[in-house]
Amino acid sequence: VLPPDQALTMAYRAIQEGAHGVDMGRNIFQSDCPIGMLKAVREIVHNNATVDQAFDCYATYKNQK
Repeated sequence: VLPPDQALTMAYRAIQEGAHGVDMGRNIFQSDCPIGMLKAVREIVHNNATVDQAFDCYATYKNQK
């Protein structure tokens, strides 16, 4: 399992290189905040967010708990 920033970077690079989606598996389900990671990845895949924007989304959701 990658740290959140590295997992989001991997997803971002895949999308920037032409992928239409990503398969994150353990990097979401074994995260300390799975819903936050899911929302962050969604921002990258569907809303063209940068890694920093996606990480902010993750951190915001994580800090709401």
